Amino acid sequence: MIFQPGAFLSYTRIDDEFFGGAITSLRKLLELGVQVVTGNREFCIFQDVDGIELGQQWQDRLDEAITSTKFLIPIVTPCFFESSACRDELGKFVEHERALRRGDLILPIYFVTTPLFEKPDLLKDDPLASEIRRRQWYDWRLHADLPITDPLIRRAVRELAEQIAMAISRVPVLPPNQFRIEPELKNLSEVIESQKSPHDKKKIRKVLWVDDRPDNNVWERQALSAYNIEVTLALSTGEALATLRNNRFDAIISDMGRPPDPRAGYTLLDAMRASGDLTPYFIYAGSNAPKHLQEALARGAQGSTNIAAVLIAEVLKSLEVDVSKPSSLLPR
Repeated sequence: MIFQPGAFLSYTRIDDEFFGGAITSLRKLLELGVQVVTGNREFCIFQDVDGIELGQQWQDRLDEAITSTKFLIPIVTPCFFESSACRDELGKFVEHERALRRGDLILPIYFVTTPLFEKPDLLKDDPLASEIRRRQWYDWRLHADLPITDPLIRRAVRELAEQIAMAISRVPVLPPNQFRIEPELKNLSEVIESQKSPHDKKKIRKVLWVDDRPDNNVWERQALSAYNIEVTLALSTGEALATLRNNRFDAIISDMGRPPDPRAGYTLLDAMRASGDLTPYFIYAGSNAPKHLQEALARGAQGSTNIAAVLIAEVLKSLEVDVSKPSSLLPR
């Protein structure tokens, strides 16, 4: 049986030991979090707990895990970039990612403040560090010293798991042997494009996303863009209403609280519905409570959730985006 984990954790054991096994605990909890968010109980994150010093056989297993996994999760610390093993894992996965013609399969977790990340003059001399720094990464530094049982940890893990779930939805599933067939890897993008109908290729849907902190939904917007959905940002209710006066959108996504209005998501929705604007409206906020969903629906919204995968699925359904072709290449 070919060893094919869902993700590969790249880290140094000295960091894990210093934090009392916190990285291992994070890996276990994150693995469970992704299983809960996606419903896929087989999702696993490969972790080298013994080290690669045990011989060539173990090194071969590591190499196989790296080239067959969907994602690399590097735990970014100063020690990470001083570790030849970590640099080797990162370098191999970068090559693997490029062979797939992707640029979104490395999901860094920033664990300890790292000079290479903070000083541009150092960063420019290290291509591998630059490769990670330019990615969308999750800042874990404020959580690194908290016990794994802390409620803030569980909430942060859930958010990270949702981001990974969204990343999973963008990754095509290949039969195991195709990970080692270079022509197939090179032609994967063309295969996906060829399966889309001419109508899907040409038609661009437009979504207005209203959020005063747009950095919180970068990954979700990238997921929408994969379906020819063009996202326009608005940072306030006023800006959203002004944009709506001069533009037509196929759907609206809004957060809930925007200073100084803690219920800004409803304020915008009420204003739109009062003017006769029936554009599908989705609330993407911090709560997934049934009562909040009921209130949103009663006010005229089409959905309300705090789960990225649910939001994307509902928006795509509302826009009648044909995902039947691409979905054959995506995990369910």
